[in-house]
Amino acid sequence: MSQAEYLPANVFDSLPHLSGPAAEIRQVLAAHFVRDCENIVEIGGHIRPITSYLTHTPKSVLSVDPKTPDYESSELNGKPCHVRHLSRKFQEVEYDFSPFSYGLVLLGYSLKPFGKREPLGQLLFSLIDNAKVVVIEYPPELERATSQVPEIIARPSLKMHCNFALDLHDAAIEDSPYTRRLFYVLHPAG
Repeated sequence: MSQAEYLPANVFDSLPHLSGPAAEIRQVLAAHFVRDCENIVEIGGHIRPITSYLTHTPKSVLSVDPKTPDYESSELNGKPCHVRHLSRKFQEVEYDFSPFSYGLVLLGYSLKPFGKREPLGQLLFSLIDNAKVVVIEYPPELERATSQVPEIIARPSLKMHCNFALDLHDAAIEDSPYTRRLFYVLHPAG
């Protein structure tokens, strides 16, 4: 499956700094770290859901973001896989995964409240605490992310697997404040 199959041509208009080739390294790295997960849950796939970057074939892929066009397929990489992209806020979706059966991907972390439901709450913490792997990536220049991510990575249910900084440089991102990206991979502490 290529991105062209499910993304409209103008989808990069809202985040042009992520339209260049350097931005794709985020999905490639995340796909590497969740390659042993039988299910993938992505919150915030926006213009580049992780789906087409996965090199393995999990049982399911769920990507949730209000700006990702709805998409559904019964295969990935030529093999059976239940793929769903939902154009919704993550707080609107039911997640029914067995504990530690999924990798949770949060690229471009920028979660906002939905009505009275804050982004950092029982739903997100339950997803985080029950994931086999948690991958978080964000620009430190985004205040919303820098105020929330430390609370996630400090959860006692998690241990740091690795973390690193990415400096992205291509024509699309070079003039934005978001060239520097922080990347965290977390595993269950127990």
